[in-house]
Amino acid sequence: MNPEGLTIRDVRKTFGAFQALSDIQIDIPKGKFTCLLGPSGCGKTTLLRIISGLERPDSGTVLLGGRDITPLPAAKRNFGIVFQSYALFPNMTVSANIAYGLKGKIPRRDVEAKLDEMLRLMDLEAIRDRYPSQISGGQQQRVALARAVALSPEVLLLDEPLSALDAKVRVKLREELCLLQQRLGITTVMVTHDQEEALTMADRIIVMDHGQVVQIGTPQEVYDRPNTPFVADFIGAINFFPVQEKNNPLYAMRPEHIIIAPDGAEDAMDDGFRSFRAVVQHIEFRGAFYRISLLPIDENGSAAVTAVTVDVSAQVAQQYRLERDTVMTLQLPADRLLQYPPKAVGAYAEARP
Repeated sequence: MNPEGLTIRDVRKTFGAFQALSDIQIDIPKGKFTCLLGPSGCGKTTLLRIISGLERPDSGTVLLGGRDITPLPAAKRNFGIVFQSYALFPNMTVSANIAYGLKGKIPRRDVEAKLDEMLRLMDLEAIRDRYPSQISGGQQQRVALARAVALSPEVLLLDEPLSALDAKVRVKLREELCLLQQRLGITTVMVTHDQEEALTMADRIIVMDHGQVVQIGTPQEVYDRPNTPFVADFIGAINFFPVQEKNNPLYAMRPEHIIIAPDGAEDAMDDGFRSFRAVVQHIEFRGAFYRISLLPIDENGSAAVTAVTVDVSAQVAQQYRLERDTVMTLQLPADRLLQYPPKAVGAYAEARP
């Protein structure tokens, strides 16, 4: 039980013959930033709508601080919600948009003071008299957030709030949103399909697939120790090494964990799970590092069909003067190797498009 935060128990939801959510069981800690992460159609937005009260589950309960709030409509839950489209009133100024939700909820004499507090908090004082069409997407997002947190909600719900912004603004606002959440201490639940967003923002990630929760953990736990091939593949780059026999386990490794060295360097390497030769096929410059695609070479000198991806620092790439068709030696360190049982391999292979 989660006595202070949000508790979701046995929640199911169907739309006709489609099972959107199946027996969801999660605890969302009070005062923490939790991300619901998964591909399109996995059920994360449906779950957020059920938490908010905008959707009713077919069965199951939603509890807040131990209280069953499942029957309560959205307006009675004291939750702040920010949608992908910020839903600002185009005919109202920034100030009027933020103050709109305050009127009738707090004494009229307190509205102006609260409005000024929100404008300062969100750094919107300079544009308080502008209309939504006169401000940037990032500023519109701040207005929507200010409106959502103005009434000091118990829970803040965010439905892909950064997806409509360009990359640079999105990165900046990720940090601002995290700092705001920490400053206010609001229990926050954000839906996203962006792995980088979840990894950089969340205290806790709930990974979903096909209407089910497949893993819960800190960003580092989910990234370093994905418990299924799906999670390993969905979060970050990953190499899967082909299964030779039906009952063999599937091995996987992150690109940054593979050691690369000049051809013939096997003897100089530490003992690892496996070393092999590979030929460079493609090189991508990514600023601080290079992403290299290589084809393994067998004992007869034939290249494999499946490429291996390796991330190396710019310094290492320049030291080895990596070029297309260069033969290199790769090593898979045993302590970084991910292993999945044959049953998981079969299920993952059937699910892949």
